[in-house]
Amino acid sequence: MENSSSDILEIDIRDYLRTMFKYRWTIITCFLLVFVSVAIYTFTATPIYQASAQLIIEKDNPNILSIEEVLSVDSSGTDYYQTQYKIIESRSLARKVIQKLHLETSEEFFPAPKEDFFSTMKQSVGGTLQTWKAGIISLFKTDGDAEVPQKEASDQGLVNTFLSRLTVEPVRNSRLVFIRFEARDPRMAANIVNALAQAYIDQGMEAKLEASQNAVKWLDDRVQEERGKVEAAELKLQRYKEKNSIITDFSNDSENITAQKLAELNSQVVEAETRRVEAQTRYEQTLRLINQPSMLDSIPEILNNSLVQRIKTDEVDLSKHFSELSKKYGPRHPQIVALKAEMRTLDLQRKAEIKKVVNSLKNEYEVSQAREDSVKRALVKIKKEALGLNKKAIEYGVLSREAESSRQMYDLLIKRFKETALTEDIKTGNVRIVDRAEVPQGPIKPKKQLNLLLALIVGLTLGVGLAFFLEFMDNTLKTPDDIKRFLKIPYLAPIPYYDLGEPGGGPYSRELITQHFPKSTASEAYRGLRTSLLFSSADAPPQVIMITSAGPGEGKTLTSSNLAATMAQSGSKVILLDCDLRRPRMHKIFNLNRDMGISNILAGSMEASELVTKTDIENLSVIPSGPIPPNPSELLGSQRMRKLIEVLRQHYDRVIIDSSPITAVTDASVLSDVVDGVVFVVRSGHTVRDVVKNALDSLHMVKAKVLGAVLNGVNVGKEGYYYYQYNYYYYGEDGERKKKTRKQKRASKVYGGHKPTA
Repeated sequence: MENSSSDILEIDIRDYLRTMFKYRWTIITCFLLVFVSVAIYTFTATPIYQASAQLIIEKDNPNILSIEEVLSVDSSGTDYYQTQYKIIESRSLARKVIQKLHLETSEEFFPAPKEDFFSTMKQSVGGTLQTWKAGIISLFKTDGDAEVPQKEASDQGLVNTFLSRLTVEPVRNSRLVFIRFEARDPRMAANIVNALAQAYIDQGMEAKLEASQNAVKWLDDRVQEERGKVEAAELKLQRYKEKNSIITDFSNDSENITAQKLAELNSQVVEAETRRVEAQTRYEQTLRLINQPSMLDSIPEILNNSLVQRIKTDEVDLSKHFSELSKKYGPRHPQIVALKAEMRTLDLQRKAEIKKVVNSLKNEYEVSQAREDSVKRALVKIKKEALGLNKKAIEYGVLSREAESSRQMYDLLIKRFKETALTEDIKTGNVRIVDRAEVPQGPIKPKKQLNLLLALIVGLTLGVGLAFFLEFMDNTLKTPDDIKRFLKIPYLAPIPYYDLGEPGGGPYSRELITQHFPKSTASEAYRGLRTSLLFSSADAPPQVIMITSAGPGEGKTLTSSNLAATMAQSGSKVILLDCDLRRPRMHKIFNLNRDMGISNILAGSMEASELVTKTDIENLSVIPSGPIPPNPSELLGSQRMRKLIEVLRQHYDRVIIDSSPITAVTDASVLSDVVDGVVFVVRSGHTVRDVVKNALDSLHMVKAKVLGAVLNGVNVGKEGYYYYQYNYYYYGEDGERKKKTRKQKRASKVYGGHKPTA
């Protein structure tokens, strides 16, 4: 597997080298055009100098009198720096530099016109085009289009040119930035960079000053507005206090006093209710028991009454004395009667005292009820007063807070106004120049070494790319690999271009190279073709061989003639048949008369033995085509043709047939049925692959045996990588190996002294 991979790689590299060698003059021409053009431009271009200044851009300074702003600075934002870079490249800043340095009259941007012919013509044409352009624009311009200010329109070109030469390059991971400018005058470049840096710094300071002034004016307006609000709020609060007789401010102490009063009254109400309930309970209980004398003693007030207790004691004593007298006397006894009267008196006294106790309980109950009602009325009154006070306190608080808020806003604005007015006079900047631009010592353009190196690389790349593009677009067959890859048939031999020399000089045409130059590379190629054909079959060498091609001009007649000659020179008895009954040429090569030939034999007017012509080449005979018939295909496909081939097989070792092209007519397809094999002639760099494929398909349809293909007309100088054995040497007539001269190399590119033909 490793060997096959290396073989494939080697073949690919050889293909690339062959393509590059084939198109070597294209590559060289392309390379020279690019390299010479770049070299001329490099050594004739006006040198360009670049001046550079370095700035440091800090984050925009905060308000130095506000500690909050100082602490809240975010120096990591990239949008701020991107904005600053765009400001440096702005048109307004460019116009300031142009005005400051009077660049509108500088020869750097407006060089004096040359007075030569080409410059004059260029200016004239340019002026005319500008006039036409202005006229066309005016035709399509409407009244509603915005008019560009005359001054701004006049310097647009200058500003564009200025900005095209300006470069702003930030230093990565830092706050540094380079400002670079290119100019033909080195001193002018340095002056512009320094002026631009200073203009950028001045513009930043002016912007800050203008912002401070605007802030002062705005704050002054707000101070006046807030002062009016403070006065209105305080006046409104004062009127409310006067209306509601509020002398002191509402505070937590007053709220606490009110709360204490409410708490005390609540406790008094609870206590009064308790006492009232107790008095009511005792009174109602006494009323329920008043008719039950035995139960009256359970009432604490009666039980604890001393008079009632004394009466009860007296009643007990009388009751004892009555009991003792009752044992002695009767009920009418005066003592008994007196005791009863005395007991009734005590009972009346007891009832009267009990009634007093009941009345006392009733009075106590009524007093408790009255006290409860009084405390409740006081509580309701205090609650109403507290609610009214709360409402006044709320409204008072709203008005008080509004006045206080207005006063605080007014004080804040006064403070900020004083700070801003103070910072207006403090000129602080966040941009400073680290390195001013110096006059450059050498130009940056053109970079001669780099330009020449790039020209070398681009020229070679473009040339090689063009070569491979041409090779890719070339769909002709050029190499043996093309035949094997695209046609899938054996490759027999290459036939190179060769020099025919001067015309004349022998009985045969000089196209018969094997006869005139037997030791040339072309003759060796034909002998190689002969060897390939003899070993093309494993059983026996083909005896009847037809030579054909896809189209005219491929060199099949030349190939069949020289192949027949080489076979005859090897000792085989060979006969050459010119079966191209459309455009025969065999008779011209062998200098024969074609009045009688194959067409006569096939028509039956003559026998083959009568038309066989022996040549001066030993063992080689020729039968020319004869008159051109009206129906060549029918004649070539007839039984007479088959019989003719059978007869020639018996008398000759090899029968070589030169036929018509396959794609033009069907003659070759008809003849392929009577031959042992077909040799396909392909002209290198001329025959299109698809045409050859179609021709081979025609042969395969009739089941013809294709022995292989001959690559004819190989340009040794162009395809030399594959055919290096033919590249510079050939065998001379004297058998010595000689090197070709330049003149012979050029002549070798001519095939047969003229355009190759069939």
